[in-house]
Amino acid sequence: MKLASRFKHLVGLVSIVFATSASAESDVQILVDGATNASQPIVVVPFKANGGVPADVAQIISDDLRNSGKFTPVPRAKLPAQPGAAGEVVPDQWTSLGADNVVVGQVSATGGGYNIAYQLIDVLGTSGAAGNVIAQGSFTVPAAQIRLGAHTVSDQVFEKLTQIRGAFRTKIAYVVQRGVSSYELRVSDYDGFNAFTVVTSKEPLMSPEWSPDGNKIAYVTFENKKSQVVVQDLQSRSRKVVGSLKGHNGAPAFSPNGSQIAFASNQDGLLNIYVTGAGGGSPRQLTSNAGNNTEPSWSPDGGSILFTSDRAGSPQVYRMSASGGGASLIGGNGSGKISADGKNLIMVSGDKIVRRDLTSGGTEVLSSTFLDESPSISPNGTMVIYSSTKGVSKVLQLVSADGRFKANLPGAGGQFKFPAWSPYLHKQ
Repeated sequence: MKLASRFKHLVGLVSIVFATSASAESDVQILVDGATNASQPIVVVPFKANGGVPADVAQIISDDLRNSGKFTPVPRAKLPAQPGAAGEVVPDQWTSLGADNVVVGQVSATGGGYNIAYQLIDVLGTSGAAGNVIAQGSFTVPAAQIRLGAHTVSDQVFEKLTQIRGAFRTKIAYVVQRGVSSYELRVSDYDGFNAFTVVTSKEPLMSPEWSPDGNKIAYVTFENKKSQVVVQDLQSRSRKVVGSLKGHNGAPAFSPNGSQIAFASNQDGLLNIYVTGAGGGSPRQLTSNAGNNTEPSWSPDGGSILFTSDRAGSPQVYRMSASGGGASLIGGNGSGKISADGKNLIMVSGDKIVRRDLTSGGTEVLSSTFLDESPSISPNGTMVIYSSTKGVSKVLQLVSADGRFKANLPGAGGQFKFPAWSPYLHKQ
């Protein structure tokens, strides 16, 4: 079937790019801090298992939907039954719980992998009749990709119910500092599983950013006793220095088409924004004679660049043309990034993560943690990951872009900093 062939293509692509991530090693784990009751109730019934299954697929799906902030899964203890197929679902049993939709399914061991089948059922009748199957799929995944299979179901259910593309099969990159001279650039699934190391160093590593195709990561290294911007290919592991001006070089950001990288350098004494080719070349200076300018990020159409500047006396977010020139004030304190749909700006303001609606100008505080920084947005704009301070530690935090869901991702044995959300890593 078409779904099966698309999934085989997906598994092949992900396996090529992330061949070292076959284990379920986890650096961090999502622990819920808070969620509102304003999100839509949904039921994800435990999937029927045929043969030994190493992961609770239904729980992964339930957690994904919860993490988006748009759904509140009904606790398993409250389920009146555990159907495995649509024909076993009695709509009235589920609408009495406040649920509009129910997810059922089965997982079967097959050869070297697992077959995952699911059905999404409308129990309220908004599709025309209560009990209608409004989405379904069946596909086989390799044993090491069973979590990817669960995230695939989550993506499809999420998109069917929200008309927003799901982003649960994405990755995050981040830096872990262990002690005073041990740094690792790590990549994991968005929820912390399947973690692996991209590079290790005795010198600091900072500010990872993904290329638009998800095949490369730009970051800052001090390995040569000098801060440099490098681009690393995740498949070949080859690295290339693309920003090595005199002084400090940092805060890289790929353009939306992947051809250019903006970064900051203080080769002239003050920090300024430069742009260079993603494969290297002669950097072109975009700002000058206006305080310190850093933390560039691109608008979705590539036509403008946001950056942080202290030109007015304190750090604030500005916007300028991608070719340089005049800059307009946006506000906040820094780290401004526009969602992929161009509707929202996520930035730091008053040491908190805030969302600004670029149409209405309205602003909402998303975080409630301490010394928040380095926000990064999921490619569908529904979730934000950032770094905060907890005691003497740096930890990662997750918040839905509507503020409905908050979680922390505690990590063991290190300081977790500079999270960066990947683009989509597969075709629909």
